[in-house]
Amino acid sequence: MVNMEDFVLNENEEMLAPAVVVATVALLAVFVFGVLVSVVGLVA
Repeated sequence: MVNMEDFVLNENEEMLAPAVVVATVALLAVFVFGVLVSVVGLVA
């Protein structure tokens, strides 16, 4: 069984970076969407 940390560290950074960026942007988008829904809910 391959250790997950070793797999991530041995992975090519150029291939791994876009996945990290996409995941980060997706999390930020979900967070912003949640804040907007909360604000609209409080105002409405």
